[in-house]
Amino acid sequence: MTVLVVGATGSVGVHTTAALLARGAEVRALVRTAERAASLPAGVTPVLGDLRDEESVTAALTGVTAALYTTPHDPDEERLAKTFAGAAERQGVRLVFCGVYAGGLRRLVYELFLPHYRGKVRIGARMHRSPVCDVVLAPTNFYQNDEIIKPDILAGRYPLPAHPRGVNRVDLRDVGEVLARALTDPTFPAVTGTLAGPASIGGHEAASVWASALGRPIEYQDAESAWQPALARGISGQKLQDFRRTYRLLSRIPVPTAPKDVALITELLGRAPRSYQEYVRDTAAEWTTSPEK
Repeated sequence: MTVLVVGATGSVGVHTTAALLARGAEVRALVRTAERAASLPAGVTPVLGDLRDEESVTAALTGVTAALYTTPHDPDEERLAKTFAGAAERQGVRLVFCGVYAGGLRRLVYELFLPHYRGKVRIGARMHRSPVCDVVLAPTNFYQNDEIIKPDILAGRYPLPAHPRGVNRVDLRDVGEVLARALTDPTFPAVTGTLAGPASIGGHEAASVWASALGRPIEYQDAESAWQPALARGISGQKLQDFRRTYRLLSRIPVPTAPKDVALITELLGRAPRSYQEYVRDTAAEWTTSPEK
């Protein structure tokens, strides 16, 4: 079985690729540059190409059993997704999509409060309509976003804003495991839904969890003057612009945990999703033993 991963060096792709390799899959990664190809883990075959180039996309999909598509933070994101989905449909390659999907009331929420994600919402709808895409999954906010602000956390402050009533968050290790199963397990069900963590987490709670794991005080700082530069130190470009708008909203509205979403990820994993405390414990241990990473 050969699986193509689009975005293998990105947040979702890194964890999905690791899970695919653990399952013994033959993994192919579409990357734009030789530098990105060099950063791939051993066992992954790089394919140089660009989502803007239909010919290179077609070549990357040739001989592939299934492909993962995640939406990049790119001003031209809708055209890129259309090119990829069209090429997969022409070749009959099964697609698994991980990104923004919103129907009904949830779509209205995106339209009203997250206008910068309207293109991503349309991409999710396009993938959902595709005859070769039977898995459409939308993760909530990632635990791993904390790694963007690693220097701040180690300096004793937690600046990512979250509403006092909390924001649902999920571990990308769980997301990657679900996606790897979807790409390789013939018994995996056709499914559309949200991949959620077990609980919603507020900013003060996040700071407290990190303080406990690191054994030092961590101050929660939710002012824009704290979190805006913290994000800019870790990411840039369109991704930074998207994150700034999203975190401004997350500081103002809660994202409650829906029991049906937790039930879905539990079913797809075959176990309960990891807690935020587990993620912080594991990450703090890694930072302590390998501080340069």
